Amino acid sequence: MLVGLGHVDLVCGDLERSLAFYAAVLGPLGLQPPYLVPGERGESIHYLRFPRPGSGSLGLRQAVEEQVFALYAPGLHHLGLAAEAREDVDAAHAAAVAAGADVLHPPRPWPQYHADYYATFFLDPDGFRIEVAASRDARL
Repeated sequence: MLVGLGHVDLVCGDLERSLAFYAAVLGPLGLQPPYLVPGERGESIHYLRFPRPGSGSLGLRQAVEEQVFALYAPGLHHLGLAAEAREDVDAAHAAAVAAGADVLHPPRPWPQYHADYYATFFLDPDGFRIEVAASRDARL
């Protein structure tokens, strides 16, 4: 039986810029400092662990070639992160704004997903769409 999502790896155009962005935006919500693991090409994968044991991690690694991210091309559409409370969503939004992120949707209710779903959407430095949501059931 599956128990959840183990990790998601993102390939970054500028690894240091992305590490700083995620530390500034999600670090205050408990995202842990990087745990380094060697990748299959000899590169370092920086796993940013979520605060609860067994809740997974976000891996960041350096790109080896330039390629623009396209939202509706095959691949990742967005990364949805679950937060405990609406205040955490608001804090992530404020930190993303302070970090210079392009905000797609400021925090607001999204009743079409769940009656109490509350989320914000913004872009990371590589253009990946990030969602931070709070709900009694943030799983979709």
